[in-house]
Amino acid sequence: MTRRFLKLFSLTFASLLVTVGLAQAQTTGPAPDFNQVYELLRANAPGLTAAELNSAAVNGLLEQLHGRASIVGGSEETISPKSRAELIKSAILESNVAYLHVGKVGDDLVNQLKKSYHAMMTTNKIVGMALDLRFADGNDYAAAVSTANLFVTKRMPLLKWGNQMEESQPAREPIPGPLMVLVNGQTTGAAEALAAALREADAGLIIGNPTAGLAMTTMDFPLNNGEQLRIATSPVKLGNGVVLSHVSPDIAVTVNPDDEREYIKNPYVTLVQDNVSSSMATNDFLPFVDHTSEADLVQQKLKAGDDSGPVSGPVPVPAKKAVKPVSVIQDPVLARAVDLIKGLAIVHESRL
Repeated sequence: MTRRFLKLFSLTFASLLVTVGLAQAQTTGPAPDFNQVYELLRANAPGLTAAELNSAAVNGLLEQLHGRASIVGGSEETISPKSRAELIKSAILESNVAYLHVGKVGDDLVNQLKKSYHAMMTTNKIVGMALDLRFADGNDYAAAVSTANLFVTKRMPLLKWGNQMEESQPAREPIPGPLMVLVNGQTTGAAEALAAALREADAGLIIGNPTAGLAMTTMDFPLNNGEQLRIATSPVKLGNGVVLSHVSPDIAVTVNPDDEREYIKNPYVTLVQDNVSSSMATNDFLPFVDHTSEADLVQQKLKAGDDSGPVSGPVPVPAKKAVKPVSVIQDPVLARAVDLIKGLAIVHESRL
């Protein structure tokens, strides 16, 4: 292990402790010297081999530096955390909004987005799209430009990395807006570049939290085991030459990342709705209580032409009113995006 690599490891010692289960809390002050801690662990931690310690250190480091460094071997990239699919999910929200959740910006993302969008168009009248780039990554900036081309309507310089400048190439039939691009603090690399390029081309609005600021080109360095360490080394720029740093949203919606992961897994919550109120559906509902009095029942009998006298026997209770469950979006960022898409679609229709 080289001295430069050991120096990199010292940046994430706290992550190492969590990974190997030797500590429950991260250090609050400056990290201790990595070499000292590594040797103490190697010499004194029972049952912990040098190979296990080394593996924990590498995995912990890459986890903490996600977007800045990764291990690559041959033609397959083994990123920590694990590499994601390019398109994770596609769905139709509220009958007319296309939702496409991207995991990684790669060379096949364009085809997957086109196929999913056209499939939705065959069954529903789509009025707009929410393109979810939260927790998305990737290092293929040419793929970011190709994906942006699905939506842009004008030719212009979009992205520059290294000595390469890419212009937009509008599709023959661009996917129509409105387009809402969802981002957060773990939107990294080519996913950040895609969001920024779409805004630069006036193709979409960005909603959520500022991105990670890790849109950078990379260099590969050989490792002793035959793999390579890929390190982000220089920033990507927009077509106007501005360095692409943290992409700030046009509409900020502050959400805790842990909560956001749960929202993405289950964006809907079910409400139970009657003519009195709406509340979250749980098993804690009070039974329906009807407040019809006996006097009310007598009046009902008289109106019906039955004057046989007072009601005797058990008072009949009207049938329980049907309770209608309603599913609504609980994900704050997605809910804002869908509201905006539907509102803009209504405005567009009214001007036709």
